[in-house]
Amino acid sequence: MPVLKGTAAAPDAAAFARYDAVAIAFHWLMFVLVAVAYAAIELRGFTDKGTAARMVAMEVHKWSGALVLALIVPRLLWRAVRGAPAPESYPRLGQLAGAAVHGLLYLFLVAQPILGILMMNAAGRELMLPGTGIGLPPLIAPDAGLKDLLGEIHEIIGKAFYLVIGLHAMAALFHHYMLGDNTMRRMLPRR
Repeated sequence: MPVLKGTAAAPDAAAFARYDAVAIAFHWLMFVLVAVAYAAIELRGFTDKGTAARMVAMEVHKWSGALVLALIVPRLLWRAVRGAPAPESYPRLGQLAGAAVHGLLYLFLVAQPILGILMMNAAGRELMLPGTGIGLPPLIAPDAGLKDLLGEIHEIIGKAFYLVIGLHAMAALFHHYMLGDNTMRRMLPRR
């Protein structure tokens, strides 16, 4: 793969530190779930209120978010136990920016699903297990004012994270195509 900015081509895949297969699987599974949650909520906007399509879009959105929340704990535990490979050598400011974006992403992966569940509870609804009729116990009592506040926060954070997710993806592509380093390759499955 050509490197665009006159940097040396990346070394052989075996010559750099990679994330392990479990960490890579967590990363890409989270990517898919977040993408599905975002796609479902965007598609919901194209449906009429009260239609089956709108209800399906909301259920897909809710369950994608719930699965993100269910997987973030084992993902964080795996990261704490296994650690991460040493970062590529680049300026300290770049390392701090990368750490800040990763921290925001992890915060999002925890906070956004919790806000969604609390918003449902404040609306007097439970998160139902698909196809079972069993609801998860509410964490808070119904409160219309709180529901509106949580809904606004959930929406604002969701929109803000388009930017953070975009920065994360653009940084990976910048490292890969412009700097020619292995930052992105470290999170790609082995071939």
